[in-house]
Amino acid sequence: MNIRRWTVKETDQKKCRKIEHITGFLPLTARLLANRGLDTEEKIKTFLDIDSFPFYDPFRLKDMDKAVARINKAVENKETVCIYGDYDVDGVTSTVLLYTYLGSKGVKCEYFIPERLSEGYGLSMPVIETMKGRVDLIITVDTGVTAVSEAEYAKELGIDMVITDHHSCRDILPDAEAVVNPQRPDSEYPFRSLAGVGVVFKLLCALEGNTQTILDRYSDIIAVGTIADVMPIADENRKIASVGLKKLAHTQNLGLIALMKHAGIIKYNRPSKKITSATVGYVIAPRINAAGRIACASRAVELLLTKSESEADAIAGELCEINKLRQATEQKIYEQAVTMISESGKDDRFIVLAYEGWHQGVIGVVASKIAEKYSRPCILFSIDGDTAKGSGRSIKGFSLMDALTSCGDMLLEYGGHELAAGLSIETSKIDEFRQKINEYSAQYLSSDDAPLPLEIECEAKIAEITEKGVEEILMLEPFGLSNPQPVLLARNVTVRDIVPLSMGKHVRFRLSEGENPKRHDINAVWFGMQEAAFPYCEGDRCDVVFTADINEYMGRRSPQIFIKAMSLSKQSQTELKESASAFQRLVNGEKIGNEERFIPSLNDFRAVFRYIKREAGPGGKKMSLTSSCREIEEEYSVGIPMCKLRVVLAVLHEQKLIELDCNPNGNTVRVRLLPVSGKINIDDSALLKKIRNYN
Repeated sequence: MNIRRWTVKETDQKKCRKIEHITGFLPLTARLLANRGLDTEEKIKTFLDIDSFPFYDPFRLKDMDKAVARINKAVENKETVCIYGDYDVDGVTSTVLLYTYLGSKGVKCEYFIPERLSEGYGLSMPVIETMKGRVDLIITVDTGVTAVSEAEYAKELGIDMVITDHHSCRDILPDAEAVVNPQRPDSEYPFRSLAGVGVVFKLLCALEGNTQTILDRYSDIIAVGTIADVMPIADENRKIASVGLKKLAHTQNLGLIALMKHAGIIKYNRPSKKITSATVGYVIAPRINAAGRIACASRAVELLLTKSESEADAIAGELCEINKLRQATEQKIYEQAVTMISESGKDDRFIVLAYEGWHQGVIGVVASKIAEKYSRPCILFSIDGDTAKGSGRSIKGFSLMDALTSCGDMLLEYGGHELAAGLSIETSKIDEFRQKINEYSAQYLSSDDAPLPLEIECEAKIAEITEKGVEEILMLEPFGLSNPQPVLLARNVTVRDIVPLSMGKHVRFRLSEGENPKRHDINAVWFGMQEAAFPYCEGDRCDVVFTADINEYMGRRSPQIFIKAMSLSKQSQTELKESASAFQRLVNGEKIGNEERFIPSLNDFRAVFRYIKREAGPGGKKMSLTSSCREIEEEYSVGIPMCKLRVVLAVLHEQKLIELDCNPNGNTVRVRLLPVSGKINIDDSALLKKIRNYN
């Protein structure tokens, strides 16, 4: 198992003191601001005062004037318009946004979103063919920038096309009435990282002539699409997300309300907790996405367009059930993929896997998990006869689109972003493609299989994670790409009160600091860490990597932390390593110096046995070597070095007084008291005699 290396940013203490002075913020907040380059009064004010951030003139986007002119012509002439979208959350929200707006202007409007499995990504000539004589104008949203042939075909049929997209462009742009895309090579727009729904937002601002009006009406929908598409939460996107999340908490959209009720976000007709970018990314977006991945994305569009509460409730329930199926399908494919990687024995820099019948709708999510697990870019192909459709995810610093372009002559089609892309290929060429893309990747990726480091923003004391301290951290919201939630490190804290959550799927515990645990302690939750696999025990002293938030329950607010990684403290690790080595040398009869201190007395055996009887008993219990040493000394006034404790446990196990399951180099052991008949003399232990004789 690869263990991620922790890297902690260096903090300029001089800058921190200056920030504290000019802002009055707490030292922890000052450290975060300094580490993010927000080290002057002007920078801090500009970053925190999101409301005053100005939106750019939408007409600075290339072809925006042409797009507005053509759409206004459609409005004036009462033409029929078809919105052609994509099946992810960005595409769904883009479709809903434009459809709603044009409908409010009296435009005869329809929409089309392809089905992922039967029709695939992007524009389709057969679909365009069905619009002949019925549709005057196609407006694409979140798609279309590579549809050169399709745009030409539409023109031949007498259908005009306006393309709005945000994906990477090819050398040739489609011959359309307008191609609005901040990624165009000739774009002079100040911000290139708008989502597809962000581009549609700018189009509506240009059509309406009033940005604030569009924000007031639609910012919740725009924010959902922007956050779900994992766009950088910076510049215009930061304001879109900030304004939209506030509106989302009081949304009037019946579909969003119903979805949040089914997901438990809204209880008793109000949000059960603050709605953040994480709420969108981990709760709302997956349920909308599930429609396009497993079923039909049009169902999600229907949810967000409906004016019926009962219909909204029915569709929301349906999407939540589809999402459960999506999760189960993903897990199955993920397990298969991990097995394939382990059995192949290959050390590819770029992971390429293919399998007959993998569900095309979820392989992208699985590719993301594989890329994260192995710190390698990854493409998963679903084979269907002579062709295979793939979905890829990359890692920080490696452009997936550049890699695919280097192999473009082998692909039937491809498109996407730097970190995510879709593609298709002839099945017979997959092996050759794997070889070629690995040859390309060898120029940019090391053969070292060490995972990407876990980047930590700064160290913090548990005493700093107060309600006020966390509220200051949350001033940096909304979080997301380019503005991540601060990841902090607390050293040498003590684990207490371990409790399983959700039938053991997660674990909750308290962490205390210093000599007074009740004064400086906090609730911690580790999602995805099964209680049975939790490698620590009460009393262990650990270093923890975490994010912080405010827990709101029954009107009470309290800080809590969410664990990202843990390890024994450096002191505990040193004690553990030294005791394991000393124990092994002691058993082998080697001289280690002052051996007598490790040979247990009868009093030592009694203290340890009494401790086990109380803590483990016949039912057994997982125990920590490091914390057990301290607790035995505190409760029975018997000093037990860890090496001596190892000897005592080994002898008790040999004499069948306890059942012992332990990793020689690990900290945790599982101990169970065994029934005893008759008197047992510890001095009869062969192991104890051996150690005594050697020394």
